[in-house]
Amino acid sequence: GKYLIKVDRYFASSKICSVCGHKKKELALSERTYLCECGNQMDRDVNAAVNILEEGKRIYKKCA
Repeated sequence: GKYLIKVDRYFASSKICSVCGHKKKELALSERTYLCECGNQMDRDVNAAVNILEEGKRIYKKCA
């Protein structure tokens, strides 16, 4: 009763703001805090995790 959803390995999860959806053109690996124009400020890995979760949900809804 479980599903495995694979998100594309090149999905720009770290560069997309999980609040407003704005995509940064550049994001150095040394930048550990994600800062967006909308005011969103969070750990880079947490931001990426939220984006991967939402992309997985989007893919699931498309297939279901």
